[in-house]
Amino acid sequence: MSALVSLFVTGGTVAAAGGLVWMRNLGTGTRPATAADIAADAPVELRTAVFVLADPLQTNLMLAALRLGSVEGGFPQLERYDYSTFGLEVDLLMLGGQSLADWSNDETLNQFATYLGVPKVTASSPEPSWVRLQVRVFDTLATPATMPEVVHNGVDLEAVPVGITEDYDTWRLRILYSHILLAGATGSGKGSVLWSILAGLGVAILAGLVEVRLADPKGGAEFGRGEDRLFTRFAVDSGSILALLSEAVEEMDERLVRMRQAGVRKHVPTVDEPLILIIIDEAASLSSYAERDEREEFRRLTGLLLSKGRAAAVSVIAALQDPSKETMPNRQLFPVRIGLRLDEPNQTAMVHGQGARDRGARCDEINEHTPGVGYVGEDGTTGFVRVRAFWVSDEAADAIVDTYSPAPEIAGPTEDYSGFDPDDLGDENEGPVAA
Repeated sequence: MSALVSLFVTGGTVAAAGGLVWMRNLGTGTRPATAADIAADAPVELRTAVFVLADPLQTNLMLAALRLGSVEGGFPQLERYDYSTFGLEVDLLMLGGQSLADWSNDETLNQFATYLGVPKVTASSPEPSWVRLQVRVFDTLATPATMPEVVHNGVDLEAVPVGITEDYDTWRLRILYSHILLAGATGSGKGSVLWSILAGLGVAILAGLVEVRLADPKGGAEFGRGEDRLFTRFAVDSGSILALLSEAVEEMDERLVRMRQAGVRKHVPTVDEPLILIIIDEAASLSSYAERDEREEFRRLTGLLLSKGRAAAVSVIAALQDPSKETMPNRQLFPVRIGLRLDEPNQTAMVHGQGARDRGARCDEINEHTPGVGYVGEDGTTGFVRVRAFWVSDEAADAIVDTYSPAPEIAGPTEDYSGFDPDDLGDENEGPVAA
């Protein structure tokens, strides 16, 4: 195996910021490096795992012990193992007849962790017939992600920065031509995700290219600071929320008519016809807990927006705690789904589909002390990206409103009118009126 330089993380700090940079030492001189030599150079947290993976005999003994290979039937082929920000990534070619489910069930993953001497192992499938084990000893998302300083430049509405990935890349979300379902238990960080989206869109909001309409059935405590400033519509009760949605449906339909007449397949936002972004915080308040006629109207209106809005540059972000079908019956119409910390394993499937846990989305295992951490899935992909949204404090939220509101709040008169006499019409000094 060739020598590789790998970036490492120690105590949550990336190597580029002063952590450990480690080069695999395969030995010098004429003596080949042994598994013990390679393991001796590995970080202490990974020495057992490296020793097992560096020695084909030890690797096969492990696979036999986990009933994933045998002398009679053969063993999966270890293609490569390499260092990652969280520990190790291991790629193996599965035996014929095996599937990802054979490797990714909870019992097998726990046995891998025990055998390799690490806290956690997860599994995914990058290609058919291949399995990738993630040997995890460092949580690169344990520390809150700090929102970057305000930069007044352009924004890509199809790649809005809202946080970081566990590989220290920027987490970007498609807002234009998309809808987003955001699910997470109380305290999981839904507010930080939504405020991070607003911050990422800030320049476009200020320029008039994005119009945000926000429905907050919880009474406005979370987002009320943006009323009549950052948001062009703000609704907190069932009647006003339904009116907000109904108005958006009417505008969408009118826009679609103009697009059809002009032969346009996708609307490009302009100041005159901006991207209409509808954010619904705690959507279950209307989809499940409102009166029957209100529930039915809410589901009808959101169904129309979700099914017809993307091409017309009308996007919906719905946040909720319970991702069940009863709570969000149109959830299959959201091409982007974000699962933060969830209470039950089956809730991951409600957000990301059947088999999502086997494919790496472990929303129920997210630490309660890491709000904003979640797994992102998109239509057309089978894997998931583990991410953390920027942490947005109350002060930071106020700064977002102050910086990006297209129409700042007018607190009072801007000139001194203390001497104004409402009875003075200004005609005392005028000459006589002509007959």
